[in-house]
Amino acid sequence: MSVLKLNGPAPLLAGVRPISWGPRTIDLSEVSWLTPFDVVAIASIRARLAAEGRAPEMVLPKTPAVHKYLADVAQPSGFATSPQGLVIGLKQLPTADAWDDLLPEIIPPLFSGLPDGDLARRALDVLSELIDNAGTHGDSAAGTFVCAQHYEGGSGLPPGLWLAVADAGRGIPSHLRLNPRYADLEADEELIRLARRPWVTGTRDRRGWGLVSVFENAAGRRGGEILIRSGGGEGFFRPRPERPPFARYRPRMPRLPGTWVHARLGP
Repeated sequence: MSVLKLNGPAPLLAGVRPISWGPRTIDLSEVSWLTPFDVVAIASIRARLAAEGRAPEMVLPKTPAVHKYLADVAQPSGFATSPQGLVIGLKQLPTADAWDDLLPEIIPPLFSGLPDGDLARRALDVLSELIDNAGTHGDSAAGTFVCAQHYEGGSGLPPGLWLAVADAGRGIPSHLRLNPRYADLEADEELIRLARRPWVTGTRDRRGWGLVSVFENAAGRRGGEILIRSGGGEGFFRPRPERPPFARYRPRMPRLPGTWVHARLGP
């Protein structure tokens, strides 16, 4: 039986490399901490397999606090006892347009749950761009997942708004290869590098500014963090105000079904 066994803190954000992305069981029993990235990635895996008629079983975390967090974050609307710092619970968007319909529900807790309006406005811009991108290259029966959590730094994690978007669609590299200019590029990580540039798109249209805006909004005053995993590639970045971001690219196997993005927006 194929089992995706996760353990420790933030296992998918930390870079666990499973044997297969088609597990029959997702085992979270030994997980000690979950971030929004882990939440949306797990939800995307489950939804993709469910759409194929083979939804995996879930083994829930043994740690009571992690078990409760997973249950609270997945509630369809509102929170009876909201986990501290959670500003957007797990949401599934069947289409990119569904994000607009959710805004009346999203905006009040986003602005009330964050320390200042600037961070909330930047978060809306980043999420809107990432969700629009997911609708462009990630259209699938699984849809797109989003989640956001604010950390103040007391837990030892870098402070800021941690948000995540995941889809199970075509993925950035395959989308860019639809454009004849990039069709012959074999390395997925190279295509993720190109995706940061203006006008780079999988179509012939004058598009491709989305990630530029994401990087600008992520930096804040103290710098932020972005992780993009798609297909067989990964890009990790530290956006910095008024300076080029630190960037690292590498291949990843097995190939990821779709695109997963983590962004930490600096204060």
